[in-house]
Amino acid sequence: MSILTSAISERLAQDATLTGLLATYKGSPAVFTTDPAPGDTELPYIVTAGEVAQVPFDTKTTRGRDLMRDVRCYAKADGSAVVIETIAERVRFLLHRHKLVINGYQTIVSNCAGPIVADEKDFYGRIISVSLIAQEV
Repeated sequence: MSILTSAISERLAQDATLTGLLATYKGSPAVFTTDPAPGDTELPYIVTAGEVAQVPFDTKTTRGRDLMRDVRCYAKADGSAVVIETIAERVRFLLHRHKLVINGYQTIVSNCAGPIVADEKDFYGRIISVSLIAQEV
């Protein structure tokens, strides 16, 4: 499992404002770390699974990682993008410049890009790209 998986999913699932905007799945907020989300999932939900990029961030005396992960948000296509945009902006707020708690690492810096539109016929989608540099402790 990626060092970011639990850090991001826990940060998102523990925010009452965000979880109030999401569906629930088996009693938990609909924040998934597998792709695709389970087939019986109701919208809206979030998927964060696997890095887009992961490269070393090492120096002569330290070891670290420079990671990029997409957080994808989905909501029902109902003629208004208000719900999906609210969800995406909340995700960005929670992750941008936030020092995530990552076991065995110290977050040096985290940034978010987006949200980027990723709409489909039956649902609206937004993607927030999280860039994070973490150093081993």
